[in-house]
Amino acid sequence: MRMETGIWGKWWAGVARFGHCRGYGVHSPFAFDFLTNVVYERGVYYAYSDLDGRFPARLFRRHVLKCRRFLFRLANYVHPGAIRLYGCWPEAEVAFLSAGCVSARVCPYMSPCRAGGRRPGAEAGEVVLDVVGADVPVACWKDIAGSIAEGRSVCVLAGIHASAEARRQWEAVRSLPEAVVTFDLYDYGLVFYDRSKQRQHYIVKF
Repeated sequence: MRMETGIWGKWWAGVARFGHCRGYGVHSPFAFDFLTNVVYERGVYYAYSDLDGRFPARLFRRHVLKCRRFLFRLANYVHPGAIRLYGCWPEAEVAFLSAGCVSARVCPYMSPCRAGGRRPGAEAGEVVLDVVGADVPVACWKDIAGSIAEGRSVCVLAGIHASAEARRQWEAVRSLPEAVVTFDLYDYGLVFYDRSKQRQHYIVKF
């Protein structure tokens, strides 16, 4: 039986996704731009040096640094009015997100399942970046991802391949009518809501 989590799961996912790297085969200008300038961007941003110094990653945890820098670039790309954190995110990841968009209000540790209505932490019509931690019950994912109204907002789900149930819930999120474009980065699932885009799902070697 194939291992789906841990270092071997990541290794196998990398092998299986070899044909999905660096935008290969992606024809959507939006998706290609996002993959090129956010997911695979290797430029040195202004805040990297300070953040890396404050939160050093050990030699054998370079993937952790890679994920942190991706969160920074994502916040910089979305440029939200509010970053809403679900679950208990480590201080380092929160710092990278905050530095990515210094004007955004960071609303930490919200209730993971809040049924119905507009969620606190954002103004009506405001662009939000919802960041859902791996400790949030997967049964809450659809409720969180399906609650976003502003089309330019983005939802990030961590740990979408952590278990069989997580994969099932990720598939359920992808099937939501609100989810227009989705990206499976293995470590994260991304949901975009812009209805001007064509509905599409991308598997990415991250």
